[in-house]
Amino acid sequence: MSIRNPLRLITLGLALAACSEPGSDSDAGSDGSGTTQADDSTGTGAAACVEDDLDVSEFAGPGYDPAQGGLLEPLQDKYLASTTVLALRPETVEEFRATVGAMIPVLTQNPGLVGFSTGSSAKCGTARTMAVWRDQTAMMNFVASDEHVAGMQRTQEFSTTGTVTSWEVTRAELPLAWDTAIAKATAATPSY
Repeated sequence: MSIRNPLRLITLGLALAACSEPGSDSDAGSDGSGTTQADDSTGTGAAACVEDDLDVSEFAGPGYDPAQGGLLEPLQDKYLASTTVLALRPETVEEFRATVGAMIPVLTQNPGLVGFSTGSSAKCGTARTMAVWRDQTAMMNFVASDEHVAGMQRTQEFSTTGTVTSWEVTRAELPLAWDTAIAKATAATPSY
């Protein structure tokens, strides 16, 4: 996996960013490589595809700076994590990216966002996000923003299926690992 600019790869489902309740899923297995080896490795209900080309961005945000050693004050014992995965329609990828681009300033200016990372697989046609929030209120402030709602209204236009889930994490689990986010998405029921 290579690291890329998180703003370039945010093309994923911040359009869906965590509209489920925390703890609404269970863990699934992973082979440790950043890809799951389950019947549905995308977590979207689509046929299995191993995302061995998953291209991910560095986990970063207003509450997490890898250059400054990681988590920034105020530290908490527990946080809320979310992940999304979409099976994109190839003909709408560029328009999807432009739509999601309008969400970036709202996302990064949310003081309750700790950090996020995005990933995409050209081979599988998937786009992913994982984010960590200070709490449910912070996440829902983003979800309810005009820019996010506008993107959510077009999600099925841009993708054939998608999954979103959220769960509680401890400070020790940060930064969140892609293996964990992929396993959570794989274990969750597709959102549509």
